[in-house]
Amino acid sequence: MGPDRQAAYPLGRTASATTPIVKRFDNPEKVLVFDQGRLELITLCGRAIGKGSYSPGWRWSRCATVTAQARGGLPELVGVVLAGRAKVLIHDGSEIDLNPGDFFHITAEDDEWVVGYRPCEILYLSGVEALIEQLHRQD
Repeated sequence: MGPDRQAAYPLGRTASATTPIVKRFDNPEKVLVFDQGRLELITLCGRAIGKGSYSPGWRWSRCATVTAQARGGLPELVGVVLAGRAKVLIHDGSEIDLNPGDFFHITAEDDEWVVGYRPCEILYLSGVEALIEQLHRQD
C-alpha cells in the first residue's frame, strides 16, 4: 500500500486499524413501543442513536414524565426530523415548528407533538438514553 492510500485514513490510522461498521434501523438493538409511538436504538462506536416514529395525535407529555436529574439538570436532545411535522413547546412558553430536514437542540423538559395527519420520524443523535430512561419509568 503506497503513501497515498495510507493518507486516506484519519488520525494516522492504517487500513488494518480501521474496521468498518454498518448498522441499520431495519435491525435495531432495542425497540420500545408505547402509545402512538416507537423508539428504536442502535449503538455505533459506543454512542446511542435512536429513531422515533410517532403517529398523528402523539404527544411526548402523554408518554413520559420528566424529572430533573440529581446532577447535570435535564437531559438535552439533539436530532433531525426525517419525515412529518412536529411542534415543540419550550419551557418559557414559546413554540417551535419542526419540519423535515430541521435539526434541533431541546431539553427533555420541552413538550413535543406531531402536527397534522402524517406520522413523524425523528433521528436522535444525542440524548436518546434519556428518552429510554423516561419511557422505562412509565412501565
